[in-house]
Amino acid sequence: MKIQTSVRVEKTLYNEAKNIFSKFGLSFGDAVNIFLAKVAMEKAIPFDLSLPSEELEGRIINLNKNKNTKIYNTANELFKDLGI
Repeated sequence: MKIQTSVRVEKTLYNEAKNIFSKFGLSFGDAVNIFLAKVAMEKAIPFDLSLPSEELEGRIINLNKNKNTKIYNTANELFKDLGI
């Protein structure tokens, strides 16, 4: 027996995911059913979930505040600054 459900998802993520699913010949519903089957089979989320480290959180805050950041126009500029 199948049931129908609805979820609210971000439009951009939905469209990007739907495009990828179609390349596998899957509908959005097919992909959701595969995900749910994998969860049921493994009794777990089928990918790693983790929280960012304190260092990463600090860097994210700095980026959002434009604090202690530097923009490079090319990879070579970055490498030169790093001494590589």
